[in-house]
Amino acid sequence: MKIRAITIGQKIPYLIEDKELESVMEQSLSKFNAFNRDLTQQFNAIAIEVQTKRLCSQPILSYDQQLHARNLNDTLTKIHDQLAILERIVSKYGFDYFASCAVLADEQIQKYGIYEKLLLNEIPAFIKRKEKFFSSLHVASTENGINLSALRSGAKIIKKLSEPDPFKNLNFCVSSNVPPDTPFFPAAYHVSERPSFSLALEMADEVVKVFENSKNFEEAQNNLRTRFNEIYDNLTRICEDVANKHDIEFNGIDFSPAPYPTVEKSIGTAFEKLNFEYFGAHGSLIGVAIIKNAIPKRKKVIGFSGFMPSVLEDYTISKSLSENKFNLDTLLLYATICGTGLDCVPLPGDITERELFYILLDICTISLRLKKPLTARLMPIPGRNAGDVVDFDFEYFASSKVMDIRRLSDLNENDLFSSKQKSFNFL
Repeated sequence: MKIRAITIGQKIPYLIEDKELESVMEQSLSKFNAFNRDLTQQFNAIAIEVQTKRLCSQPILSYDQQLHARNLNDTLTKIHDQLAILERIVSKYGFDYFASCAVLADEQIQKYGIYEKLLLNEIPAFIKRKEKFFSSLHVASTENGINLSALRSGAKIIKKLSEPDPFKNLNFCVSSNVPPDTPFFPAAYHVSERPSFSLALEMADEVVKVFENSKNFEEAQNNLRTRFNEIYDNLTRICEDVANKHDIEFNGIDFSPAPYPTVEKSIGTAFEKLNFEYFGAHGSLIGVAIIKNAIPKRKKVIGFSGFMPSVLEDYTISKSLSENKFNLDTLLLYATICGTGLDCVPLPGDITERELFYILLDICTISLRLKKPLTARLMPIPGRNAGDVVDFDFEYFASSKVMDIRRLSDLNENDLFSSKQKSFNFL
């Protein structure tokens, strides 16, 4: 097990004068650097490695900032410049990545208009010009329904980010029902005036070891629950001690067992240890339920805290995709039990915005009906078709193949994607 991320939430005063922004962030990040160093030392003392330190902020388009009162072109230029300033400062203080959600579009359905659409059109440029910047678009919630206009923008962003370098879609997701201070990127965002932090864990290996040493499903679930509670107690105690010392709020731990692209650190391998023939086999849905049921129902368990089938980040899942043993419908089925959604899914390069829109709509529908957080991080691969090899030069990705999908024509001009309908709430 490793700490995938210590994610600190802090509001960033976008659009103030650059020198003031630098001063404010220098002061905050200097304190956070000392905190990160202390917390990392405590984890290292019990042989737990911290992989990354991350910072997340409030949405870029926050209506309390009165962005509508500004010239849009000037605003976009200012944001580009200030993202560069932030990237330099976060690097200086030891942060690996930072994230600002584009907008909580589900909360602004009535206000959502041309200004928002034009701002979202610039998100691909924000991401492409930065090395450490992540963003997300929160389009739906149980309380407010689905912002269909924003969903169309989300599909457009994914398509634009795919060219020329499809790897840039690693830095963006469309999200639904995701609460603030979820530590996993790109979905992380923060809204409180007070800074706080959360943990994301890489611990698929813990699931593999428990399942390997369990004789049946009941034993696997009970043993995993026991192990997860041990991890909870150990990490929570350390986090609360360091949080009190540095006067920063501890939100909690996302117990989604993130994978790493080796056999022994794969959630797909964990399924095989339950004696399913392969990831995606019929019946394996119970494996998702076992993992979910084992996650502690305790105060500091936050975020997704569910099964995480991150396709390209998981060696065995990537291998199963290469062998055509599961498809998009499999992942959507798992999401109904408690997956985290569609993560790092390689798709045909010629996928259309319409096709992306309807995949995103499926995720939002599941999320709203089941009142659970889900995201979609989709990766169209230009010039590649279903079945073509995908092999990124990235430590956290395994080799795989482009997923086949059911295709749509562009002939239907009366469908939801082509309509002017702005929102829908079926709850």
